[in-house]
Amino acid sequence: MEEVRNQQPIAGLGVAKVVDAGHSYFKKGDLEISAPRTLFKIQHTDVPLSYYTGILSMPGMTAYYGFYEICAPKKGEYVFVSAASGAVGQLVGQFAKLAGCYVVGTAGTNEKVELLKNKCGFDEAFN
Repeated sequence: MEEVRNQQPIAGLGVAKVVDAGHSYFKKGDLEISAPRTLFKIQHTDVPLSYYTGILSMPGMTAYYGFYEICAPKKGEYVFVSAASGAVGQLVGQFAKLAGCYVVGTAGTNEKVELLKNKCGFDEAFN
């Protein structure tokens, strides 16, 4: 068997509750979000905690910046989203609909196409 080189763990995000702490920064009961080599204290708990790994995290920030700052379409314009059923693509499509755009997306399966049209609000989608 050939040796696989440069194996590294995949970095991911997570939300955790502190159950015990021996450090002054952490207090029992605090909610934290972990990113690679960093912990952030969650200050606002009036939204579902799952938002901190989606719309309030990398996928949401990427979609928001890419759509509003780079793309910046105007109401009535057409927006095409590739990989539209992914974490970022779904959000871009929904931001575009909120902005009044006509949204078309691509996905890799017919089931994902149905998700885009029926749950995410895309005007059209295709495999």
